[in-house]
Amino acid sequence: MKLIIPALLITTAVVFFNCSKSSDAVHHINCDGLVTDTAGTGDNGRIFMPNAFSPNNDGLNDICRPITQNIDSIGFTLYDENDAVVFTTNQLGQGWQTTFISSTAKRYFYKIQTRTLAGKHIGMCGQVYGLTCFPVNPPKSFYYFEDMLTPGGFTGVTAETLATCQ
Repeated sequence: MKLIIPALLITTAVVFFNCSKSSDAVHHINCDGLVTDTAGTGDNGRIFMPNAFSPNNDGLNDICRPITQNIDSIGFTLYDENDAVVFTTNQLGQGWQTTFISSTAKRYFYKIQTRTLAGKHIGMCGQVYGLTCFPVNPPKSFYYFEDMLTPGGFTGVTAETLATCQ
């Protein structure tokens, strides 16, 4: 299925367009059935999903959640690397907050389906990293956090000050 994503979401969603995860074997999370029907309609509903969060209880980027604009309803599900559901919600603004302890990045996968205030749909899926430290690879610039969101997308500078993973 081909997803059509409004122009304002391209910088945010391009990283997430391929909803597969890779390791030694390729696995796919269930992204089937996602609908996006806002292209060309002038609908101003938007989803912004950071690709990193830092569950260290410092009050900054602690929660894994989508940020929405002009959205009426949402379904947000977060999976671990074994495709087990670790969090799901239908409440706007709600996200997952964990306090795992890890010496590296932990990868999760998400699926989001929304309905805009105009009754259109936006769907997206991808991956997000829980960080307690910055891995050496990829570089810090690869990650974008909730506090980096500006009207132009994730173009701000994060205040996140994590150590480098050992």
